[in-house]
Amino acid sequence: MDLNLDSALLSRLREGFEIRLRNFGRTVYFYGPGFKHYEVEDFSLKEPPRFVDISVTGRWCELMCDHCAGKILWHMIPATTPQELWEVCVRLREKGITGVLISGGSDRDGFVPLRPFFKTMKALKEELGLTVTCHVGLVDRAYAEGLREAEVDAVLLDILGDDETISQVYKLPHRSVKDYERSLLFLKEAGHRIVPHVVIGLHYGRIKGEFTALRMIADSDPDALVLVVVMPYYGKANFQLLKPPSVEESLEVVLRARLLMPETPLMIGCARPAGPERARFDAYALSAGVNGVAFPAEGVLTFAKRIGLKPVISPDCCSAVSFALQDLV
Repeated sequence: MDLNLDSALLSRLREGFEIRLRNFGRTVYFYGPGFKHYEVEDFSLKEPPRFVDISVTGRWCELMCDHCAGKILWHMIPATTPQELWEVCVRLREKGITGVLISGGSDRDGFVPLRPFFKTMKALKEELGLTVTCHVGLVDRAYAEGLREAEVDAVLLDILGDDETISQVYKLPHRSVKDYERSLLFLKEAGHRIVPHVVIGLHYGRIKGEFTALRMIADSDPDALVLVVVMPYYGKANFQLLKPPSVEESLEVVLRARLLMPETPLMIGCARPAGPERARFDAYALSAGVNGVAFPAEGVLTFAKRIGLKPVISPDCCSAVSFALQDLV
């Protein structure tokens, strides 16, 4: 895979790559969670799914943000009552599933309505032995403490660093960057393992607020960071024809994250546009020092070996890197 790098960019990538070698060695993680079958020439999973996503709101989302319009929920298993969540997870456990990510659509205040499910989530861990992670929206102190009482293994949340993006894209004009900063603080104070996500190009394909989000996340000392790239075709009509950020623009966010958080596991998550640019972005990101990639593009695992990395393939969610590397950071 030819990266066609100019000398200045090549130098910066080397810096990021040296940071990852110094702090993490040569192991690199490639994830293929069980919510869809994925196979390319040099990446496939022969074992059955081990980790699945569950939505406590089904396909419902009150906000219906421009960037996904609830479509991200469509691949998730619905479980809209605590009893249904328990029954679904019992069946999943019988099929060999060992971990679940529990999430759902947001209400008009930016919260995923998980509160009624906290006791059941704790039972999933204690009685079924499942790994339980949650992808939440905003949280307040009581919500964070409730998740702590549920003993969830990790909390994932998208962090936005621009008020206009929060208002226009997420449809939360009464919220601000400060609310996302406080959410990180509440989760950290409650003692959670936190895995923030940043959506590159969320503001209608533009880079706007991502660097502020990275600084906020760095200040919270996260257990891992997941970077994804906006996928316009998931969104509403005004979003679907937009161009996502270029590979080079997206790479600037990856590099900044690596430099700001040299000892934090850094992942490229599931969501990013398909097509030939995906392979370029994945390869660039590995060269910039990320710790792994979910659903790698064709040729990327081979490229990782070529640059001296040692791949580990896993059917888990990519946030599991925070467990895999916890003893190294």
